[in-house]
Amino acid sequence: MLINETLNAIIVLSLLSVVTLCAVTDILDNLIPNTVLLPALLLAFVCHSLMAGLPGFTDCLLGLLLGLAILFPFYLTGGTSAGDVKLLGVVGALLGVDGALAAGLATLVFGGAIGVLFITWRLIKPILMMYTARLFQLSGATGPSLIPTPTAAASSKTYFPYAPAILCGTYYSLWHLGYLSQVTV
Repeated sequence: MLINETLNAIIVLSLLSVVTLCAVTDILDNLIPNTVLLPALLLAFVCHSLMAGLPGFTDCLLGLLLGLAILFPFYLTGGTSAGDVKLLGVVGALLGVDGALAAGLATLVFGGAIGVLFITWRLIKPILMMYTARLFQLSGATGPSLIPTPTAAASSKTYFPYAPAILCGTYYSLWHLGYLSQVTV
């Protein structure tokens, strides 16, 4: 039983590390690295197989497929990138079918909320920049403009990093399913 607890802790800690690292790289570099996803996927299959044999392997495989399936329609319509789909697939593999469903649904909810905030910020930011520039002009500030003016190229960027939503959905599902209380370090 100690082996299962240890493997479960390895899965949860690896999952927390993977989604956190991928969220950071997605925000900073618009990239979810396969060099992080592939070892985590291999780890998922090894751990689940050691814990439960063929049923564990099957649960891992079905979790992977469910995680991929949840975001695949959004990928086909251009709403997410392939990295996002692969990341949720790895989350599903690490958590199994039940965890994949919980993490996937929570990810969609968090993705919607973060998307609304993202769109709101994109609408408000040019107005804030305009009013800030006017305040500097009214104050008599001289020299080069301290506030950049929005350009067509800058405002046409619409990349929305979705890995933070996957991170939030995964953290929520780990808490909701009780995995975090099982891990003692």
